[in-house]
Formats: sequence, structure tokens, C-alpha cells
Amino acid sequence: MPIERRDPTSQIRSVLIAVVSLVFIVTLGYAVFRAATGQQSSVATGANDGTWTYGSAEDAADSVAEDGPILFSDVSGKGQRRPIAISHDGRNARTGWHAFVARPPKAPEDCFLRWNARRELFTTTCDDRTFPADGEGSPSCRFG
Repeated sequence: MPIERRDPTSQIRSVLIAVVSLVFIVTLGYAVFRAATGQQSSVATGANDGTWTYGSAEDAADSVAEDGPILFSDVSGKGQRRPIAISHDGRNARTGWHAFVARPPKAPEDCFLRWNARRELFTTTCDDRTFPADGEGSPSCRFG
């Protein structure tokens, strides 16, 4: 029985395709495994219909330390005008998080908290009330 002889460039091309495919499959499998097991820490806060995830806790802690609390207009996606703020204190990115409604209690719908970096506290857009960086005095959000 005759044995097929192949061109050396065809053999190299076949080996390269096999290696690239194997690397792609292993990388994809690793990414799916990490996503399924939740190995990356993240900042998450409850929403009415589930959990909303912001991203890496380490990156968010660095952002808060540099620029102050993170303000979001409405993460529910339902147009409820429920802005939230996320702040962090301490050195451990996994602890020390505060999530709270960025609207003062009993305030009109168009009144919000805004961060005053110079004073390191929140002021309101409608009156002269102030709130500390951890949002004490404003309704808290549930952390998941």
C-alpha cells in the first residue's frame, strides 16, 4: 500500500492551525470557568430585579480613593430615578463599601446628592443639607 507524501509547508500549516485552535479552546474554557465560579471580586448592589455588578472591587476602590464616591443616575433600567452612590473606606478592597440612594430623604424628585471633593462630603442640589462620604442619613442599598 502506498504512503501519501505531503508537502512540508502543508504539514507546518496543519500543525499551526492545531496549536492555535488548542490555545483558543483552552483560553475560552478558562474564561468560562472563571465567570462560572465568580473568582473575581466585584462591587455589587441589589436592584429590584436581581443584582447589578459594577466591576472589579480593586479598581473601584482605587477610583473612589482618587476621585471620590461613584455616582450612578439609575441602575435599575426601569426609569425610576433612583440614583445611587458607592463609596469605600479602608484599605481592603473587599470590605468597607457603602451603597446608598443618592437622593436626600423626603426631597423632591429633582434633588440629588453631589460630591464636594474640597469638603469631602455630599451636598444636595436643592438645599444646604450635607451627608458624609458613607451616606449615613440616606437610605442604604442592599449589598450582594
